[in-house]
Parts: sequence; C-alpha cells; structure tokens
Amino acid sequence: MSGSIPSSLGNLSNLQQLHLSGNDLSGSIPSSLGNLSNLQDLSLNGNDLSGSIPSSLGSLSNLTRLDLRNNKLIGSIPSSLGNLSNLRGLYISGNQLTGCLPAGLRTASNNDFSSAGLSFCAAASP
Repeated sequence: MSGSIPSSLGNLSNLQQLHLSGNDLSGSIPSSLGNLSNLQDLSLNGNDLSGSIPSSLGSLSNLTRLDLRNNKLIGSIPSSLGNLSNLRGLYISGNQLTGCLPAGLRTASNNDFSSAGLSFCAAASP
C-alpha cells in the first residue's frame, strides 16, 4: 500500500486490530484513529509516516499494543498516552521523538523506550 492513511478508518467503530506495517504509507497519522474505541492493537511500523503522534490516541482505552517504529515521527510523546492503562507493548524507536514519556506508560512492560533514547518524565512535586 502507498499513500496516506484514510481518516475514514476512524469510522470503523468495531475494529479491534489495525495492521498497516511494512507499507509505503506517508503523511501523518490521522487523529480520527482515536475514535476506534474497541481497538486493541495498532501497528503502523515500517512506513514513512511523519508529523507528530496524535494526542487522540490517548483515548484508546482498550489498546494493549502500539507499534510506531521506523517512521519519521517527530515531536514529543503526547501526555494523553499516559492514560492507556491497558497498554502492554509500546514500540517507538526509529523516529525522531523527543522529550520524556508520561509516567502512565510504565505499564508497557514490552517496549523499546531506551533504544528510542527516551526516559520517563520526572514525577511532579507535591
């Protein structure tokens, strides 16, 4: 596949898995993917996706795996991703991401944070 990810995919409300890895997809990740309330696994690795990670992905409360490796994503990790309490796998290396990881992502026991050069944000002072 090539081209951009259609924003209309965000209308597939019963979708549980979306695997678009290893294609020639470009452009940004549509914020409409945050509407996929039943999504458990989102794999977009190995494409040419650019831009930032949409904060709307933080509303995917059923998400257990998020794989965004080996794209051209930039910017910081949205703090909203810290709300993903069911997330067990987060793979983000091979991008140009900066900043720190929201503390809520500590539940992602399968990850590549260190190889991505990222660490957890410092805890806020009381």
